[in-house]
Amino acid sequence: MSIHVNKNSLLEPEECECHLIPAKIEHVGSANVAQFFTTTIEKNETNSEMTATFRGRQLQGQSVQVPEGYTGLVLKEPNKPFTEDEDRTFRATHQFKNFTYWNLETATCANDAIVKSMVWPQIAQAIHEPVEIKKTNGCT
Repeated sequence: MSIHVNKNSLLEPEECECHLIPAKIEHVGSANVAQFFTTTIEKNETNSEMTATFRGRQLQGQSVQVPEGYTGLVLKEPNKPFTEDEDRTFRATHQFKNFTYWNLETATCANDAIVKSMVWPQIAQAIHEPVEIKKTNGCT
């Protein structure tokens, strides 16, 4: 099975506000997030932490920047495959430069996997850059 992204959909997807919520939502389609979720968000201006509620549960979140040189994409699969062996094709519907990620009832921190994953492009670049070997006293 191969996964493809429709290249034409990458030309100019709309900007959007994204939230990564620790929940599985059994719904396909749009939701009135502005009325029912973002109105519950409270921002702490001193430390950039946020709190909100979702279905009666306390969420704690923070805004995360997409690494420089990258763009976050929201992908949609218009045609679901019938089997796991079939190729899959997605299209980009929206793009974003930052997103809010939420933890369920615990504060966000630098050790959360999503925060650490945003540093990976810098690490990958560093380990793949050419290394200059300097000779000193005839030794390498």
